[in-house]
Amino acid sequence: MQYFTVGQKHNKGKVAKVKCVKNGDLKNLSLKNNCFLLIILTAGRLEFKLKNEAVCAAAPAFLCFGENADPVLFSKRKAQYTCIYFHPEFLNINLSFKLLQQKNYSDLATAHDLFLLKPFLSNATVVPIADTQLEKVTQTADCLQAELETQRDWYWSCRGRSYFIEIVIILERMYSLIGYELNHQTASSTPILKNAKLRDAVLFIESHFDEHLTLPAIAKAAGINHTTLTALMKEELGCTATAYLMQYRITVAKKQLEFTSVPIKDIAAMTGFKTVQHFSRVFKAHTGTTPAEFQKNAVQKRKDELNGKNDRT
Repeated sequence: MQYFTVGQKHNKGKVAKVKCVKNGDLKNLSLKNNCFLLIILTAGRLEFKLKNEAVCAAAPAFLCFGENADPVLFSKRKAQYTCIYFHPEFLNINLSFKLLQQKNYSDLATAHDLFLLKPFLSNATVVPIADTQLEKVTQTADCLQAELETQRDWYWSCRGRSYFIEIVIILERMYSLIGYELNHQTASSTPILKNAKLRDAVLFIESHFDEHLTLPAIAKAAGINHTTLTALMKEELGCTATAYLMQYRITVAKKQLEFTSVPIKDIAAMTGFKTVQHFSRVFKAHTGTTPAEFQKNAVQKRKDELNGKNDRT
């Protein structure tokens, strides 16, 4: 697949190092030193294997893959998404993968543009899209795709770049808001595990956490018996498969509560809980607060941070 767009109507032959595809093929991704990949997930779930890690995302979210990533699609469940493949040169003519690795910048503008690429400087990062930004992101992505495909005048690549910058600015703001640290946050909480069977079990849990899972079902998916699975879980993770499942469900729920306005009863269902009451009990046991209190505090924290930034400007 070509990860760039070539001028056909205006500026014929001009190469813009960006390509925008809606619901494109995710099975044969090979980004090695060619491009970054930004996936805007607007519905459903996507799960990838990335070396020894699972990369899982539920909509709405950004999935960011670095140029050294080699993601393998594991599961695509009712997913709707837009893929944006791009070279850093599309953002700034002075940027290259080699320069990004060296972190040696000759001018301030280049350094500023690098700031927007922070989510791509690790192999994989998942960043939730706030409800308030989702419509803006999807509309801008549609405009980018239309601009690259129709090439309506001589300025199609410039206009496409402006749409692209709008998207990555929103991405970077969400990334910073969550508090990611470069090279220390991956798309999933999945740890690096020594045992291949245990990796399969954990990946199965994270891919099916919203379903009714039993210990025998998890063990069967990993190709081992439940006694062996329990022993491996305790040896490498220090917990049972059921405990890991509950912790993962709560991790996903916290992101939904913090960055979206999805009703709590819907979040409970989305994360595999049959009743809101059960969800609330488990959530409080893990966090020390109820889902409603957690959501209220998260909203207030964002307001305080925003007011603080406004006061400083």
